[in-house]
Amino acid sequence: MRINDTWRGVLILAALVVALFLGAIALTDNGAEKVSCVGRAIAHGISFTNIHSVCNL
Repeated sequence: MRINDTWRGVLILAALVVALFLGAIALTDNGAEKVSCVGRAIAHGISFTNIHSVCNL
């Protein structure tokens, strides 16, 4: 197994986790607003541990 294959697998797994996370939020009440709030929080540098309280998840 080459290093490139390992990194490709890690990236695919990370993308899957992010997609599942965003999908779970999107299926809740006001899901679209929560997804956009999470996106804005990440873009503005809010730490992942504080996103829950900032976006009222």
